[in-house]
Amino acid sequence: MKPETRKPNHARAAITYLIAAAPLGSASWRWRFTTTLAIVGPGSVPFALALFLIERHSLLVDYGIGWSALPAAATGIAVVLARFRPFEAWLLVMASFAVTFLFASLPSWAPWPLTAPNLLAALVVLFALGRDRRALLGVLAWCSLFLAGMVTVWASRVRAFDPQPAWAPLPSSSIATDSLTLGTLLGALAFLVGLLIRIRRQARARVAEEEQVAESERHRRRLLEERTRIARELHDIVAHHMSVITVQASTAEYRIADLSEEARAEFRSISDQARESLAEMRRLLGVLRSEDEAGAREPQPGPEALRSLAESVDRTGTPVSLKVGELPEDLPETVALTVFRIVQEALSNVVRHAPGASTAVVVAARGRKVTVTVVNGPSPEKSASAHVEDGATSPGFGLVGMRERVALDGGALETGPTAGGGFRVHASLPIDDRSTIEESP
Repeated sequence: MKPETRKPNHARAAITYLIAAAPLGSASWRWRFTTTLAIVGPGSVPFALALFLIERHSLLVDYGIGWSALPAAATGIAVVLARFRPFEAWLLVMASFAVTFLFASLPSWAPWPLTAPNLLAALVVLFALGRDRRALLGVLAWCSLFLAGMVTVWASRVRAFDPQPAWAPLPSSSIATDSLTLGTLLGALAFLVGLLIRIRRQARARVAEEEQVAESERHRRRLLEERTRIARELHDIVAHHMSVITVQASTAEYRIADLSEEARAEFRSISDQARESLAEMRRLLGVLRSEDEAGAREPQPGPEALRSLAESVDRTGTPVSLKVGELPEDLPETVALTVFRIVQEALSNVVRHAPGASTAVVVAARGRKVTVTVVNGPSPEKSASAHVEDGATSPGFGLVGMRERVALDGGALETGPTAGGGFRVHASLPIDDRSTIEESP
């Protein structure tokens, strides 16, 4: 059963070009509080269009600027551009500010030189500077607004630039004071909010990166521990063969008549080297084994132990059907051990993550390969298969251990969920040409 593929939502993707609800072209966003705020945030085309229309009408009617479309367009474009180029957007805001400062004519009191749309655009751009750019750039932008405001207040007081005619009553000593005071205070607040969001994003990114590194290190540690465990088990197999070689080489001169002195010396050399190899292996094993692993020196299990393993799992309430075909007599001990460990790990995962699920185990020989297949159905206690993924922690480290063992024997491992909600583990292990199997990297 193939998983359903959802059709791309082109309408939702198109909205991201009008409102900064998500990265451009993404349909993964959902309506939430932050998405709603994006309607009046950097990159919002509807908000920019509204500011353009309001600014154009206000400059034409209230401020007496006949060519109001140009500064109004700068105000609207600044909101859209703030999503991608906030510094250039700030230059447009200041350009609109300068037009109102130089060319406005006010018969009555109105905000000057920061009009209401220009003030909102300035807040959006300062927020974008704090959120998306270095703090120094945002501070310089705010300082430019503050300095421009001081110059404006001074110029209006000395009547160098006064948008009001002589007969118009002045509400205060400077018509620019109220507008610029509000603009600089709100601008500082918008910049700080954007800066806090930037700091929070960076902190979350660092935490996510550290978690990824930690998970990578945990996976690497599990891999090394599993390889060490495999090495300990393989020692017992290799040590057995080395012991046989030692005994045969040591007794050859007594069992075989009429050996020449050169042949006797050769057998003694083989015996000595085998004993030395065994001693080196025991020293290595002392490093690999911890003090509480004395039991690990017991003989390693093989396919003959699968029956008792299946019965023990069946007694826990997880029914297991076991079918072991006729296996070759020359089955290598490493392959026999791998067969047992794969079945053991697969059944352990079923008990832990899909208790009570009906499980079938099939071990068979096909040509010069041994195949192991473990398939379980869905757990009666859970609605879906809950097998561990790669790297999940388990006594044998689950699929990590399986892959390491199968790779050691030059085989192939396939794992994955079944169409019925269960899980399948299938391994194929070659028997022939054991000496040609390359060491796994």
